[in-house]
Amino acid sequence: RAFVRRRLDFWAGRYGIEPRLVRAVAWIESGYQPHVVSTAGAVGVMQVTSATWEFVETVVLGRKVPRTVDGNIRVGAAFLANLIERFDGNVRKALAAYHQGPHSVRTRGLFVETKRYVADVLAMRRRV
Repeated sequence: RAFVRRRLDFWAGRYGIEPRLVRAVAWIESGYQPHVVSTAGAVGVMQVTSATWEFVETVVLGRKVPRTVDGNIRVGAAFLANLIERFDGNVRKALAAYHQGPHSVRTRGLFVETKRYVADVLAMRRRV
């Protein structure tokens, strides 16, 4: 857990995001567990799908990222930073997009479960 927390803080700083926000996302997504796999196929601490990983490598970073615990945290943090930028600094919408997908947030609004996710992350941010 200490390693995961250090890497969350490192990549948050690297991408200019509040460390507590990245820690909260990681806690809500996986409880900081590196080997969790969701029913949707999202993996790791940041629960990244293969499509998101590919997007981050090709569009956001322009380079391959190792499929390691550290790489997973990096991809999640880079994606979150990208979403914050794409939603003009609106952290609530960026978190919603992290959970629901940016296109869906823009075209369909926030689902009830997404609103709950955003509230959970923002509440957790005060505790991590």
